[in-house]
Amino acid sequence: MLKFMYPNRAWLLLLILFFLFIFILFYRQRKKWIDKNFDKNNFKQISYDFSFKKVITKFSLFILAFIFIVIALMNPLEPKKTITTAKKEAADIFIILDISNSMLAEDIKPNRLEKSKQIIKTLLLKLGSDRVGIVLFAGDAFVYLPLTIDLSIANMMISEADPQLSQPQGTNINAALSTTFYAIERSKVKKPMVILFSDGENFEDDPNEILKRYSDNNIPVYVVALGTPTGAPIPIKQNGNIINYKRDSNNNIVTSTPNIMLLSSIASATGGKLIDYQNLNKAHEILFDEIKKFQDSKGVEAYIGQYQSVYLWFLIPAFLILLIDFLLSEHKDKWQYNFQKFIHKNLDA
Repeated sequence: MLKFMYPNRAWLLLLILFFLFIFILFYRQRKKWIDKNFDKNNFKQISYDFSFKKVITKFSLFILAFIFIVIALMNPLEPKKTITTAKKEAADIFIILDISNSMLAEDIKPNRLEKSKQIIKTLLLKLGSDRVGIVLFAGDAFVYLPLTIDLSIANMMISEADPQLSQPQGTNINAALSTTFYAIERSKVKKPMVILFSDGENFEDDPNEILKRYSDNNIPVYVVALGTPTGAPIPIKQNGNIINYKRDSNNNIVTSTPNIMLLSSIASATGGKLIDYQNLNKAHEILFDEIKKFQDSKGVEAYIGQYQSVYLWFLIPAFLILLIDFLLSEHKDKWQYNFQKFIHKNLDA
């Protein structure tokens, strides 16, 4: 079964409706212009070799190629091999990663987001048959990777996590915790643990209500707080280079500081722990020690091993279809025209 590294890019398929609208609009305008400027019989004579069926065929080929290109852009991944069940010590871990623009602040080197990725990747190397799910959030939250035992794809997708994956921007911790809680419910895991990586700059409602549900269901949230007390400005980048910094309405540079009070309350309300900036270098060790408490002997059925990108399965056919579309003429073949002329001549006789 294929998985996609960038499932959010599926929205590009909505452009098909736009293409269809343009095609219909063009056809209607063309028909109005012809009806206004030509007699019907005269137009047939001067456009005898035009084939509307071929126009439809060319448009259909274009749409098919576009669908294949979008699938290729979503980067489909195929597992190289699978296994059935195996009884091992395993935990179910849900990682929540903040990808808001404030996570690009560089008070933590190289920046808050990259430091989070480093900790997560180091932690993944320590895991065995544990299952991992990933939720990303900024102004909204979404399940980036459903619960899986395939740690290689988890590592790959963490590498690709970026603020551009989430629109709108902002920091909605409430949405992140809610999305994760519902993912846990759907997964029907008995003893999950949640790890939140964020600077805590929450611009939405406080997550008190959802935290109560975590507490009632004995789901602890371990919080890795990114950012120093002094904070840092939020860079605006273009082509990987800093061109400016985020500014307020008075054109002053905004300094982003972590909301330790909020992050600490999340950990304490759910029975988790807070790891602050002073302990980031050993965060993976602290988290792994906590994960051991959640490991349970159970049967796991899942994909393991490496995933390989198979985007060429769709990109190559897309270009072949576009080539056919380019070579296909909108005009009738000569034999078709002669045959129709012969039929009309005999019918008239």
